[in-house]
Amino acid sequence: MRPLLLAAVLALAACGGPRGPHANVPKNAWIDEDPDTGDELICQDERMTGTNLSKVVCRTQEEIDLERQAAIQWETHPRNYRLKDH
Repeated sequence: MRPLLLAAVLALAACGGPRGPHANVPKNAWIDEDPDTGDELICQDERMTGTNLSKVVCRTQEEIDLERQAAIQWETHPRNYRLKDH
């Protein structure tokens, strides 16, 4: 009986969703704070295509979401997509 109960508890614990406000942060990223605005920044090392040199890029969650939406829009309609000036 106890092994069955233990297995059920472990199965329920494994089914839990992401925890905390930083659940979407990639594993190779870290959280920082913008000294000017106090906004939370998600920073990570990024490499441009064709090079092994990396640089640290920091973005707010809003900027990450906008880039993700732009990529999705481009994948859906690559010939009709034009980058909007911000």
